[in-house]
Amino acid sequence: MVRNILIVVVLAIICVPSWQIGSIMIQKKSIRQTLHEHANKIKKYEVDMVKDQLKKKLTEMQVPAEFKLEQKEQWKIKLTYVYKASAAVFGHTYYQVNEQIVEETEDSNFSRE
Repeated sequence: MVRNILIVVVLAIICVPSWQIGSIMIQKKSIRQTLHEHANKIKKYEVDMVKDQLKKKLTEMQVPAEFKLEQKEQWKIKLTYVYKASAAVFGHTYYQVNEQIVEETEDSNFSRE
């Protein structure tokens, strides 16, 4: 019985951190992809519409909807988002992310016709 308890504890110590770190990495990649998509939406929509859609999407993802939008040219924007997350077990933080994600509108031969 003690052996089984030790196996469960060891598996919990390995699985819980792996799951938490994996979730953070997946969420960060998802946010990066969302910012990339919305940065390129400027080619079809106005800045205010892109800003509102991005706020709504970030709220749906249950992350802070605070980002910085800079309009570089008429059809080019730069989105900056600060992603903060941490993983903890029993009150001990063992993994922290504080990363600035920057996405810009890609150059392409786009016409608004």
